[in-house]
Amino acid sequence: MLYAIIGDNSTLYPTTDVIDTYVYRMMRTLNEFGLSTAVGLVQSVVGLFMVMIANWLAKKFAPESAIF
Repeated sequence: MLYAIIGDNSTLYPTTDVIDTYVYRMMRTLNEFGLSTAVGLVQSVVGLFMVMIANWLAKKFAPESAIF
């Protein structure tokens, strides 16, 4: 959704660039498939760890609030 708003307007990149639009732009315009795959994988792993830590904290403080 964010890419649909900013498109290829390079003047907005410093303020609106997030990891998802960076990966998409890198794949689409620079043809850097390896680097964009690595960045997407790191983002997914970091997100998984954050969910696991949040679930552990929820289970510690309020066991009925944990996901698993």
